[in-house]
Amino acid sequence: MQDQKDNLAQVGIGAMIVFIGCLIAVTSSAFVMIGQLERITQSTQKTIAVATNEAHTQVIFVGAWIDDIFDDYLFMIEYQSLGEEVITDEIGFVLWCEDDGTIYRRTGYLGDPLTSAPSETTIWAVGEDPADGIPDRLQSGKRYFIIADGGEGSGKTGGENGGDVDACGPKDIFEKGITAYYSIFLPNGGHTTQELQVNLFEVGESIS
Repeated sequence: MQDQKDNLAQVGIGAMIVFIGCLIAVTSSAFVMIGQLERITQSTQKTIAVATNEAHTQVIFVGAWIDDIFDDYLFMIEYQSLGEEVITDEIGFVLWCEDDGTIYRRTGYLGDPLTSAPSETTIWAVGEDPADGIPDRLQSGKRYFIIADGGEGSGKTGGENGGDVDACGPKDIFEKGITAYYSIFLPNGGHTTQELQVNLFEVGESIS
C-alpha cells in the first residue's frame, strides 16, 4: 500500500511540474508578443504621424506679377506645414516653357542668391526687408515673396552657359504668346506648379 501511494504522489508532482512549466512558457510567449505589438504600434503611429505631416506640407501660390520690363517675376507664396520648418536651401524650383518644340529651363534653389533680386535676396518674408537676406527656413503660416529670373540653366543671372538670358520671362512669353510654368519642389517630395500667362505686359501687372 505504501509503494502505491508513493507512485501516485510522484506522478502528481511530475504533472504539476509540467503544468507550471507550461504556464511559464505561455506567460513568456505572451510577454514577448505584447512587447512586439507595442513596438509595432509605436512604429505605426510614428509612420502615420510623419505621413500626416508630409501630406499637410504644401506651398500655395497667392499671387504673381511682372517684376521688371525684362525677365523677372514676383511671386507671393504661403508655406503650410504640420511638421518641421523646411530649410530654404533644400527647396528647389524650375521655371520652364516650350517654344516651337524647344524646351527652355531655369533651375535652382530658393536659397541661391539672384543678381536681379533686391540685395540678391531670392526669397523673403512679407513685411520684412530683403536687405536682411534669405531666411534659413520657411515657417508654417507665413507668406513670402519670391523673385524668379528668366533664362536658361542655373546661377545668379541665367544664361551663364551661353543660353537665352530672357527665356520664359514675362516679356518673352508675352511676345511669343506662350505659357510658362514655375514649380517649387519641397524636400519631402511635394511640389506645386503655377501656370504663367501674360495678357498685358506692364511692370506690376498680375499674371494669370
